[in-house]
Amino acid sequence: MTSANMWRDLDRARLVRLCAAVSGDRHAADDLAQETLLEAWRQRGKLREPAGFEPWLSAIARNICRRWARRRGRELRASSLGEEAFAEPGDALDLEAELERAEMAELVDKALGALPPASREAMSQRYLDDLSVAEIARRTASSPDAVSMRLTRGKAHLRRSLAGDLRPEAESLGFMLRPAHAWTHTRVHCTQCGVGTLLMRVERAPGTIAFRCPRCDPNPSARAIEYQLANPAFAHLLKGLVRPSAILRRAAEWSSAYYGHGLQTGHVACTQCGTRLPLQTYERDDLPSGSQRRGLYVDCRDCALQVTTSVSALTLALPQGRAFRRMHPRLRAMPPREVEAHGGRALVVGYEAVGGDARLDAIFRAESLRLLEVHGPSLTAA
Repeated sequence: MTSANMWRDLDRARLVRLCAAVSGDRHAADDLAQETLLEAWRQRGKLREPAGFEPWLSAIARNICRRWARRRGRELRASSLGEEAFAEPGDALDLEAELERAEMAELVDKALGALPPASREAMSQRYLDDLSVAEIARRTASSPDAVSMRLTRGKAHLRRSLAGDLRPEAESLGFMLRPAHAWTHTRVHCTQCGVGTLLMRVERAPGTIAFRCPRCDPNPSARAIEYQLANPAFAHLLKGLVRPSAILRRAAEWSSAYYGHGLQTGHVACTQCGTRLPLQTYERDDLPSGSQRRGLYVDCRDCALQVTTSVSALTLALPQGRAFRRMHPRLRAMPPREVEAHGGRALVVGYEAVGGDARLDAIFRAESLRLLEVHGPSLTAA
């Protein structure tokens, strides 16, 4: 597809369907699609390869719908006084599930699009429109045996597509069964080195969800990020999510609220029993020098439970960090440095965009890790 004809060939109906699935509001979908097209036209200079037009446009649509949902969420949250500071609003949690359903629908569209026309029509009528074989036969003036044959061929073709070219996308959305306790590849880039992509491992019942970068640490037992699903807060928070980026994004939103509240008050609630506990800082000597050595933790002796975050992860969990990461999916951590700021020692945690000059810096009080400032490009449009 060339830049000259990609706008002419645009399937606007598909874009409206995507916005409806992501937003959960069919009445708003048409306006969201129109806003997407306006935003895409303003950003058309950023599209490097015209062949990638559809994924690029879909990504813009999702960001538009997220902004719309956040605006609506703030209105809903205004009437929710008394909620725990670290609790994520229901609408915000449901949005990730809507995003996953939207991406699953896109994957199914791709897979069905690769089928021969007769099989595609039969599969759509049988599994999307929920028609019986006999009804499909009547509508297409075919015999039930012919329809059954088309369905059999269509399912075989669909399995080959999901196991072939579409396998990485199918795995990331949970369509393919991952081997138990095995590390599987994701398409999420490591934010420390900016080069490697993360591996993910899901351990069952109740298990954990863990991520690591094989380039930063080739040790298979290493876990850079880990969520214990025995913890009811994480079990509820991540319920129903299979896409790595959705898991990490939702966890980051929770982390920002939970630790942000703790840094303001000095205390947070235990994620299991709810006991009010002090938020403490740590420094690990067993890790290489870097922002991952410093962090925050909460220790509940009654539950024998500890929850932690590095200052590196906390930086990207900030609203500014999440916006920066949406704008620049490939980031690289900069060496932390100490400076004098706000009348005392401060720690600067920085990230830069890979292949660009955009940069984000968060400045924390060196002793308490209380956030002082955040510097970076304008993030209000992200």
